Amino acid sequence: MYVCLCNPFTDKDLDNVLKDENVRKKTSDVYQACSGGEKPCCGTCICEVRDRVNKHNEKTLALAAE
Repeated sequence: MYVCLCNPFTDKDLDNVLKDENVRKKTSDVYQACSGGEKPCCGTCICEVRDRVNKHNEKTLALAAE
């Protein structure tokens, strides 16, 4: 499924970036990695990107706490 249509990337692209240890797990960094360095145009995808980054970070923190 496409997450962003302005700078096209999919949910699979987003998942791959979240797995990449070389990318900081901030919404802006993840977006830039997915979009090839572009900035958001219309911004409708930012909520989805932010939600996925937050879920990833929460999961990572939970695993680290164990």
